[in-house]
Amino acid sequence: MADRKLFRFGIEGIEAMTAALDKIGDDLDRGLDEVLLKLALKIAQDAKRLAPVDSGDLEAAINVDEVKKLIGMSYIDIGTSPEVDHYAVVQHEGFRKTANGSIVELRPGEKTLSKGAYNGYMPGKKFLENALMMNEKLITEELKKVLGVG
Repeated sequence: MADRKLFRFGIEGIEAMTAALDKIGDDLDRGLDEVLLKLALKIAQDAKRLAPVDSGDLEAAINVDEVKKLIGMSYIDIGTSPEVDHYAVVQHEGFRKTANGSIVELRPGEKTLSKGAYNGYMPGKKFLENALMMNEKLITEELKKVLGVG
């Protein structure tokens, strides 16, 4: 049989390289989580400034959840506590449906109007959506920084 030569090679330091790459990934995840939480808290604060006021329960019920991961995606829920969810949806959308099926449009009351405009938005309906929109540029900038893009 023909003489076969076996080739062998080795890479030194592969474990160290793998550990370094894992650390970079962990640091990126940790930085992203911190930025997402900071942004979510800012959006919630702005939503409270834009929320309609009656008794103040809606403002107090706006909260930020923890960072969650799902299929390679990180996200944070910003919303209201379950006790006021139905009321919050009605206030956010600015209308409610009566028992007989007619639609009643909600208008800001005296307390809500007394809050005045905030960053170009009036308090009342779409308070959470408007808080998100007013922070859109900040969100993009902060995520670009943490991800090292642009």
